[in-house]
Amino acid sequence: MTLSDLIVSKTHQGILFVSDGGVISFANQALCDISGYQVKELLGVGIELFLQRDFHALHRQSRQFYLKSPQPRPMGASGPVTLLHKDGHKVPVDIVLRRVDEEGLKGVIAFVSDTSESQKTLRELQYQATHDELTGLSNRWFFTACLKQALAQAHRLGKPVAVLLLDLDGFKTVNDSFGHAIGDKLLVSVGRCLTSQVRASDVVGRLGGDEFVVLLRDVADVADAFLVADKIVAAVSDPLVIEGLAIKTACSVGISMYPTDAQDPESLLRCADLAMYHSKATGRGRSSAFFSGLADSGSTSVGASR
Repeated sequence: MTLSDLIVSKTHQGILFVSDGGVISFANQALCDISGYQVKELLGVGIELFLQRDFHALHRQSRQFYLKSPQPRPMGASGPVTLLHKDGHKVPVDIVLRRVDEEGLKGVIAFVSDTSESQKTLRELQYQATHDELTGLSNRWFFTACLKQALAQAHRLGKPVAVLLLDLDGFKTVNDSFGHAIGDKLLVSVGRCLTSQVRASDVVGRLGGDEFVVLLRDVADVADAFLVADKIVAAVSDPLVIEGLAIKTACSVGISMYPTDAQDPESLLRCADLAMYHSKATGRGRSSAFFSGLADSGSTSVGASR
């Protein structure tokens, strides 16, 4: 075995040689590991073996175009590339092509890299960047991004959007009495409770500490928002059993509406926050709505407490 043969056999990058007729005439062990085939199963077989049948004709056209205008280039500029494994599942890959036309040998060398692990890592990093580590809910950044998108859609359709911001009443007492581990589990349970009270199209997030937020898309008016807020207050008020302990808590909810209260995410969150503190100041375990339209003098005005 020559040094070059040894290197090709030991590399983790899959290597294929495909003739101008689209037939595989060489495959290294790494390519076999990626695809699930043995070398003897690949030699003399058309390259479309690695593609779903629906893509065979399109791939033949793309291959002919490349042969007419060959350039060293990666595949997938217009989207992700996958290789069809022997067992039928799709393997995400990066592929770089190089044209060969010398010493009577005409074809294309394909360098194939399995990107499954790197894509898995990327998905994990994306999840960590957009979700709260403790509860798995949307974090502040991702919630704000969802709210911004919802407001753009609401502007086009002319429909209201509601933001509900809630804070647990007496959470510090839970931490002081039972410890932070129980407090964390309480936060996780409350997050699940909130998710169960809204639609799949709505968004539940945790802003930090014991402060949660809910985005209600496509609501008819503030009365609809109050119905959801009242459901949340009632659900959170039910005792939660955590490690054999029956823990009773409650929450105060503040509501802000687009477009009547504010037209941007930061202002809507601020209005909901003010309304939430109004709820706490007027008895806790209740919901309040912020109505900027009542503040003719420019001062903060909160109304419609329940």
